This record gives sequence, structure tokens and C-alpha cells, in this order.
Amino acid sequence: MKGAKNMDYKAMRDRIEDMVNDNHRDFVKAIFSIEKGIDDESVLEKLYDAYMDNDSLDLLNEEFDYMIEDLRK
Repeated sequence: MKGAKNMDYKAMRDRIEDMVNDNHRDFVKAIFSIEKGIDDESVLEKLYDAYMDNDSLDLLNEEFDYMIEDLRK
């Protein structure tokens, strides 16, 4: 991402939101690939489909939900 080095939180968030809105499937697959070290496109496709089929799956660990609750107290 050209110019990303000097981006603040808001600019970075806006850019990521644009990527999600433009191509949600490939965005999620890229996150899986980076976080889990998976480069096999067919595996990434299956993971994306499983993610979309299961409303209880989150991209972020549920432990963050507990941390957020504690921080908001």
C-alpha cells in the first residue's frame, strides 16, 4: 500500500473498510492466509465458505470481546 507508512488510524481504517466493501471474499481469505500461513487457494476458499456459513465464527479471537468489556468498565 503506497503511502501506508504515514497513515494514521483513521486513514488505515478507511482503506481497510474500502477493501472489505470492494471484495469481502478476498479480504477474508487474505486475513486467513496471513494469520494462519496458508497459501493454498482451495483451502482458503473452503475456509471462507465455512466462515460465511457459520454465524458463530469471528475473524478475531473471542478473547478480545472479554478484553473490550473490561476496558470499557
